[in-house]
Amino acid sequence: MKIEEQQDLVSIARLMDTIRDIRKVMRLIFMKKMKSHEVDVTIEMIEVLYILWNKDYINQQEIVDKTNRNKASITSLIDNMTARGLVKRNADPTDRRNNLIALTKEGKMYQLKLVPLLEEMYATFQVGLSNNEIENTTFVLQKILRGMS
Repeated sequence: MKIEEQQDLVSIARLMDTIRDIRKVMRLIFMKKMKSHEVDVTIEMIEVLYILWNKDYINQQEIVDKTNRNKASITSLIDNMTARGLVKRNADPTDRRNNLIALTKEGKMYQLKLVPLLEEMYATFQVGLSNNEIENTTFVLQKILRGMS
């Protein structure tokens, strides 16, 4: 292996470590914010809520695809969210084998609680960065993602 290629591997490993660390810190910050505001849901539940806030009444498989989790873990998560009164399962009128997952009134109310916390978290994330820097970084990360797909 050429020295150049080794340096490329080191750079890529550093990038991956940084992405992982950012995700970890963001999760910790958000969990602390939720705890201080007495919001009793998990990050995984918020992911599902967020998906449903954007498009309600969707097939469970869509949630699996959008969260990159397996079907069993999403089934368990939706069971838990149903027990908490955040979502409900509705029979799919076009396919009896499927259920459509929908928000309940309580699930919709969580949006009012969580969006301000997300905005606070994103504001702390953006400190010291210009909008242009964020756009450029996003562009580069999306380019990496496209190259991997």
